[in-house]
Amino acid sequence: MAEENEKQDSPAGAIGGDLAGNKLIWIAGAIILLIAGWFGLRAIFASMESYRVTLVDAPKEVSANSTATFTWRVDGPATTINHTAVHLGTTSQTGELGKDVKPENTPYNHIVQDFANGNFNIPLQFVGNIGLGNPGTYYYRVHAEVKGKNYWSDEYSLEVKVPEYKVVILNTPTEVVEDATFAFTWRIDGLATTINSTSIYYGTASSPGELAKDVKPEDTKYTGFVKDFAKGNYNIPLQFVGNAVIASPETYYLRGYALINNQNYWTEERVLEVKSAKAPTATPVEAIGAVTPTLSIAVSPTP
Repeated sequence: MAEENEKQDSPAGAIGGDLAGNKLIWIAGAIILLIAGWFGLRAIFASMESYRVTLVDAPKEVSANSTATFTWRVDGPATTINHTAVHLGTTSQTGELGKDVKPENTPYNHIVQDFANGNFNIPLQFVGNIGLGNPGTYYYRVHAEVKGKNYWSDEYSLEVKVPEYKVVILNTPTEVVEDATFAFTWRIDGLATTINSTSIYYGTASSPGELAKDVKPEDTKYTGFVKDFAKGNYNIPLQFVGNAVIASPETYYLRGYALINNQNYWTEERVLEVKSAKAPTATPVEAIGAVTPTLSIAVSPTP
């Protein structure tokens, strides 16, 4: 009987054991689902909180002491930020910069200050300017700090070049009268410096073609010049207005000139006509024969 009872009790015990095991499996499965759901929700919220910094427009090169203008965007869920800027430097930092990399941990030691401090509601597009005085290659990234994290664009480069000095005649007459005062206007552009001589040189003989930087005024055929700024100290870039008087009527050839860093800079050659101030004399007309007038008198006939 004992064996029979034991046999009868065995299925019930097995069923109880199976139920307990299934319960544990369900509990473990629920825990796994909860964990998976938590990480899934975190991933969803993380994607919703994703921010992006994008360079929209920037120059490839600028002249030293000129202004470089950058346009960029900060996109993502609406929020307020306190800092976004273009960070530049002469040393490159390649690769992707993580959200824990602050600007002070990079080699970018120049900054576009326009939006470096403030309150800015993003998404938003920004336009900022910076003056770069030293020539060379600059590397830069756009940066924004959003909710304590650092967002960076890719790295770009910008060439800052020494501008070529240039003399340009802005205004000159093409025709004047002898012994009359007239004016020339010209301008010198380039990197800021001090010069000691600039003028307009002219003469009745042409010195055609392009004049190289080693061609001095005495090497040309120009015999006259505007004296106003031929000697002195002048800070360029600067615009000049000088006066001249030419006594002899004739065709004159002229160029603008400046001595900069011991090199000679010339404009293209122009032509000036100097006319005589005397009024033309009328040609005398000679009388061709004299005609004596006659008088006719009517006389009545004698009866």
